Amino acid sequence: MRSLRPQLPALFLLAALAASPVLPAEPAAAVPAGIPAPSEFLGFEVGADRTLADYRQIGAYLRALAAASDRVDLESLGESTRGEEILLAVISSPENLANRSRLQEIARRLADPRGLAPEEEAVLLDEGRVFLLVTCNIHATESAASQMAMEWAHALATASDERTGRWLDDVVLLLAPSINPDGQIMETEWYRARLGTPQEGGRMPWLYHPYVGHDNNRDWFMLTQKETRAVSRAVYREWLPQVWLDQHQMGSTGPRMFVPPFAEPASPAIHPLVWRDVNLIGANMAFRLEQAGKSGVIYGYAFDAYWPGGTKNTAWWKNISGLLTEVASARLASPVRIEPSELAGGGKGLVEYGPQTNFPNPWPGGAWRLRDIMDYERIASDAILETCSERRRDLLANALARARAAIASFAPDEAWRLPAVQRDPAAAAALAALLDEHGVELRASAEGDVYVPLAQPYGRFVEEMLSVQRFPEVKLVPGREIVRPYDVAAWTLPLMMGVAAERAALPPDLPRWRPVPPQWPADAPAVALLPGRAAHAAVVNAALAAGGEVRLARRPLTAGGVEWPAGTWFLDAAGAQAGLVAATPGVVATPLSGMPGETEALRAPRVGIYKPWLASMDEGWTRFVLERAGFAPRTLDNQTVQKGNLRASFDVLVLPDIPKETIATGRPKREEGAVRYFADLPPEFAGGLGKEGAAALVEFARAGGTLVALASAGEYLLGEMELPVRNALAPADDFACPGSLLRGQVAPGHPVTWGLPEEVALFVDVPLAFATLPPGPDLERWVLATYPTAPADVLLSGWIRGEEQIARRAAAVATTYGKGKVVLLAFRPQHRAQTHATYPFLFNALYWSVLER
Repeated sequence: MRSLRPQLPALFLLAALAASPVLPAEPAAAVPAGIPAPSEFLGFEVGADRTLADYRQIGAYLRALAAASDRVDLESLGESTRGEEILLAVISSPENLANRSRLQEIARRLADPRGLAPEEEAVLLDEGRVFLLVTCNIHATESAASQMAMEWAHALATASDERTGRWLDDVVLLLAPSINPDGQIMETEWYRARLGTPQEGGRMPWLYHPYVGHDNNRDWFMLTQKETRAVSRAVYREWLPQVWLDQHQMGSTGPRMFVPPFAEPASPAIHPLVWRDVNLIGANMAFRLEQAGKSGVIYGYAFDAYWPGGTKNTAWWKNISGLLTEVASARLASPVRIEPSELAGGGKGLVEYGPQTNFPNPWPGGAWRLRDIMDYERIASDAILETCSERRRDLLANALARARAAIASFAPDEAWRLPAVQRDPAAAAALAALLDEHGVELRASAEGDVYVPLAQPYGRFVEEMLSVQRFPEVKLVPGREIVRPYDVAAWTLPLMMGVAAERAALPPDLPRWRPVPPQWPADAPAVALLPGRAAHAAVVNAALAAGGEVRLARRPLTAGGVEWPAGTWFLDAAGAQAGLVAATPGVVATPLSGMPGETEALRAPRVGIYKPWLASMDEGWTRFVLERAGFAPRTLDNQTVQKGNLRASFDVLVLPDIPKETIATGRPKREEGAVRYFADLPPEFAGGLGKEGAAALVEFARAGGTLVALASAGEYLLGEMELPVRNALAPADDFACPGSLLRGQVAPGHPVTWGLPEEVALFVDVPLAFATLPPGPDLERWVLATYPTAPADVLLSGWIRGEEQIARRAAAVATTYGKGKVVLLAFRPQHRAQTHATYPFLFNALYWSVLER
């Protein structure tokens, strides 16, 4: 974390502003004397209709504010994916800022009270300050909070009233104006370019994060993205806040603002003092909003307290009181008008739009603006600051009590063990490194076993991540129907990553865990790598990119006195040297005296990924996973596919998990009876593949290319190609699986399943399973994976309804097609870069594209 506190010359500030277009006017030629307001500094009215400050302008303003005020420090948490600094404004009294190191040490001792004496506890509670983290604008279309952050920071830096002074004496505010800088810049530039056009305030045709779009709020236990890791390090290593507010926006036609308490269900593993803190603060937010005449505020609505994947959600299991606010959206900065008849409920906590105890003052409809959103957010932000000040000692004591309870929840010798002997040592090493990145304490035995003690402050987080989930079937009224999950229902890391993990007694006096480098022989004439291990693909691809020789065993063979299974990779000396650079901890390469015979030369597959203009998060995740594994995927838009002749440039095309309607027409899937209206993108980005694109994909396969369809995209191919396969769950009557881990039984011996274990956890969140028929002589068909015969054996972790409909059905199928091949996966093998155990289904399919059938 790098401080940006030093005084900054005016010329530097002007240079920062010059880098970003300003609407509607340029700022003054010099920084105004004193502490300028945001509108004064930027030269336009912040919060006005059709006006947005971009992230670079926001950063320039906060730099000016930090340079002018002794109440504001500015720090860089690190760089975003595209190299923008992720800024954190630290706002408090001058005395607290000067005493920062001591206050951080107090926060650290309260967060880990092992060895804390009672007399020291009283001193820390008296001396400590509440650390309040407020994160804004993780979703780039939810732009109001990033604008509000400037006004709030300015108000706190300049106020002279006693109340604000008391707040800043009691609280250290950690204000992140956007934790998605790249997306904020993309959305602002797109919005400005289309002002005054029919697309004003409309969606972009690409993701508002370079890889994951809206799913950047789904990465907080896996930490795959640069932004997530940077903020996570600040939270769990640098600052250890006791309270975290994440500010969001939601749809336009419901309540105006959600504040806690959350909806059901809530995880029973979270300490009740989290909810007491959250509910107290949320009640004060609602109270202050109502006093200010802000109607339409609701609690106990839509957003549950069970799933750990989001920002402040993950923090619940780490003893932090995490809050969410969601404010109704405009069209970015363009006003919308909502007619009273258009206001609707329909979600958890508000079936019909109208007054009830959690929604006592419904908004009546009318114009809704960016300024309205900012005003609601500002009142709620002041309210949380107020509560943190008034309840300073209580909030610190509650955080201490939660940490103590987490430690006491388990016996001192209770632990999880990751055995040294693993089918995939690299996956086990990656899991250990992930827990370490989270701030979890790890130990290691001399034999190489990794122990994760549970009697530590983050013990409940460890237990949640390593255990099997069973979604609580909460009913709000009598009957069969339960409260459905808000997001996915399973996140069991050992299952998703293919790692053996077990509860075990913690041996005494083990040293701290340290990562073990890959086992890589020096100067060997050749090396062998086992198949079916996700981390090995990066090594193979690095060897191929460097011009090394890589050969592959089509059937079991013996080399160096070892029996190697089908799918084993063999790298020559040059390939091994290049591959070492890409080898991660846990990768094991076995030295050989030379390259064995009876193998097939492998070349790098030329990979294309279909990218619709209706931006697909799964496309982004697929691109991220493939790039990280050393493939070099190229994206194909509709026009590129429609031009045909794809076989000249590609060996394999991947269709990510995209609904068939979106692929075909460029429009979202609509349920029967739903409004068909859809605001089109600009003409150059409108439409889907259409008939021409479908014909081009069919011709690509006939000419020898390989098509790989992930989850929903499989239904598209089944509709366009004559294959002996159908969706056995169409229509999906009474079947539901919102995102769970199901047992997949793998058929060995096929190039797509080389190296995979007999059973693997498949992440399923769409109603898709395959029924196959014996083919005629014109093609071959392989069932690569199936679900168990007994319905009771289907679910591994999470929640499912209608498992009897999926039992015995195929989860993965491959066929020939003309000179080419088709691979249909009814699951997402690369789900959010979390399911390492099933990456080989995808990677093997890509390599199969360049092998003889």
